Amino acid sequence: MSEKNRLLLTAADNLAKTVNALAVISFLPKEEDIVIDTPTVHVVDIQPEILRDHSMVALVDYCSNQIIDAVLQYKILANVDSGTVVAAFPYAILIYDVESQDNSFSVGDYAHIVDPEALHSVLMLALELAHDGREGRSVGTAFIVGDIDELKRWSHQGVLNPYEGHPEEVRDVKIEENWESVKEFAQLDGVFIIDKNGIIAASGRYLDADSRDANLQSGLGGRHLATAAITKVVHAVGIVVSESGGVIRVFVGGKSVAQIRTDIKLVL
Repeated sequence: MSEKNRLLLTAADNLAKTVNALAVISFLPKEEDIVIDTPTVHVVDIQPEILRDHSMVALVDYCSNQIIDAVLQYKILANVDSGTVVAAFPYAILIYDVESQDNSFSVGDYAHIVDPEALHSVLMLALELAHDGREGRSVGTAFIVGDIDELKRWSHQGVLNPYEGHPEEVRDVKIEENWESVKEFAQLDGVFIIDKNGIIAASGRYLDADSRDANLQSGLGGRHLATAAITKVVHAVGIVVSESGGVIRVFVGGKSVAQIRTDIKLVL
């Protein structure tokens, strides 16, 4: 690690101790020759160094946008909703409040619809699928989690359901060992429907809710429209992983309530 980056990371560590931060989110190159006391999360797949010669306004704007997106992922990965983090960039150190309005999405906000542990597990799985794909290929899918009887009523099976007849313990999304089968079946057409406790009822499911009234930004595909529509008529949370990459979107009540960038990746 260069001396400048070493000094920046050390300064971030000292600042984190002063403000009792949860973690340091480092946008510096990850190297093994320095260890700090504060838990460190490394952001990979972006290159903030390329902006070093830009104006201060441009740098501050860039840092603000990057930390908002990184903290949203951090909240999911670390399963936290409050506290402070310190971000270390090649040209700045920022303090950020996890509870900021720019990051108002919280798993616990939807406990009346879905068990928070189940929703957290689905989001973790969605992030892993978005980052890694399947066998080197990008995969797009959606997970609809909520009132399973209503979800069945507002959908139909498009292909043979691979989860039919299997015990709950192999269909429980809260058990990480079950994620491999989910990644495999994510390649099927259709979506996953999951009960509010995290038990997968089916994959390869087609949604029947009318999407004509869905008011989404232009450019989003049929999977996003169908997910928005189903969450408007059923008490459910919809998580869409885009095959084209870039963003995971979370839908509740027919609206997008969170957008999680996947072109950056956090390593705990």
